[in-house]
Amino acid sequence: MRYRRIVAKFGTSLLTAGSNRLDLEAMAQLVGQVVRLRAAGHEVVVVSSGAQAAGRHRLRGRIPAGRSPSRQAIASVGQSHLMQSWDELFDWHDTVVAQVLLTRRDLADRLGYLNARNTLRDLIEAGAVPIVNENDAVALDQVLATRIGENDSLSAYVANLIDADLLVMLTDVAGLFDSDPRQNPEARLLERVERIDATIESLGGGAHTGTGGMATKLRAAQVATQAGVDVVIANGREPDALIASANGEQRGTSFPAPGDRIESRKRWILAHISREGHIVVDAGAASALRGHGRSLLPAGIASVTGTFERGDAVEIRDPAGNRVAVGTTNYASGELARIRGLHSDRIAETLGYDFGDEAIHRDNLVIY
Repeated sequence: MRYRRIVAKFGTSLLTAGSNRLDLEAMAQLVGQVVRLRAAGHEVVVVSSGAQAAGRHRLRGRIPAGRSPSRQAIASVGQSHLMQSWDELFDWHDTVVAQVLLTRRDLADRLGYLNARNTLRDLIEAGAVPIVNENDAVALDQVLATRIGENDSLSAYVANLIDADLLVMLTDVAGLFDSDPRQNPEARLLERVERIDATIESLGGGAHTGTGGMATKLRAAQVATQAGVDVVIANGREPDALIASANGEQRGTSFPAPGDRIESRKRWILAHISREGHIVVDAGAASALRGHGRSLLPAGIASVTGTFERGDAVEIRDPAGNRVAVGTTNYASGELARIRGLHSDRIAETLGYDFGDEAIHRDNLVIY
């Protein structure tokens, strides 16, 4: 299996098949590919555009003359229709979907970031397909620079959020060309881009049906590849484009990450180690971490030294004081001090809430 965890971004022009409303036949083709990937053992998170297109269509003929609803209002109408369509199409394959709405503020806030990551991880582990979109209904006006901007960028943030192996942005064009193929019939498709520099950025085009264009896709690809995620931009109307991309076959334009995801994640964690405190684990937990790549559970924590917040990268040490690992903690130092030595099923009973069974999940651990 070339890629295990995949973020698939579906653009508005793809979901509407170039029309002014959602095209269920086009959406069904994408659903079929996601279902087949999951059956083959891949994990898939969908980032879906289309809410505003669906909202504008459903409001057509209902808006009084001279009135122009806000982007937020239009998206609010369209979002329910979009999710209903996804739900019904996946239900034909006996697959559960879950709506996840995010804003830039959610991802900028440390606790919001952790909550979003844990929610997506839990949904994946539960066998559901998360359908992610920007929460346009509550996002502030873009002039205030608080919204994510468009779903191309959102897909890159989500890929980083869940430590994806691959981001596939499916659109209505074949990929990145060396000139505008709509104006130059001799334009050449760039099948592989090793580095997104000023020359590559200059090849980005404008927006069409959705809020993004090739320029926004290039910016998203840059964000994702810097986090160690490979990226593909391809024509979603080609048969099985998503499946082929997930299997490493050439489709559209590929943007390989300069380093693998694990190494990128390690560098990020190691660069943000808190010096305010650390966790001491018992011998059994130290052995499980070193030898088996396990998550750190509260039951294995012997003591907590110093203070740190939820989301901080903290050192884990064995009883002799030797460093075992560094990891991003799901709980603050005070919370860990209260639940140390306890089985995970007693976290909620002790704290009155829980942020998951693990003190530090294995995906967020770097072993020394």
